[in-house]
Amino acid sequence: MALVYEKAIEQDLNIGVGTASVTSPGGGSLSGYQIGIHSLAVGQISATATWAPGAITAGSYSSTTITVTGAAVGDFALAEHDKMLTNALMISAHVSAVNTVTVLIFNPTTASITPASGTLRALVFASR
Repeated sequence: MALVYEKAIEQDLNIGVGTASVTSPGGGSLSGYQIGIHSLAVGQISATATWAPGAITAGSYSSTTITVTGAAVGDFALAEHDKMLTNALMISAHVSAVNTVTVLIFNPTTASITPASGTLRALVFASR
């Protein structure tokens, strides 16, 4: 099965800061794309919410869910939090249920980090 995500990400997202390697739900990797979701690819869905992750201790994570109407299990998801100003934290997202995206912020460092409250945005690319 051919993946359809690469062209949409390359052409339709306004590039932000940093780099990421992303694996799609159907396998395959999208490497070296910069993170920072600023514009929406045609035909894709997104949602925003305010999130204050609080202190994330060393080696642990904070998670939340966001409602993205139209998201289905197996869809490809990306997320950003506008107040994650440290390169040490890692953010990931997946569609965990119909209309629900689960977002995780992981702290791989040896110190606690507290991101400020800010806007969480989830972007979903349909896999069907």
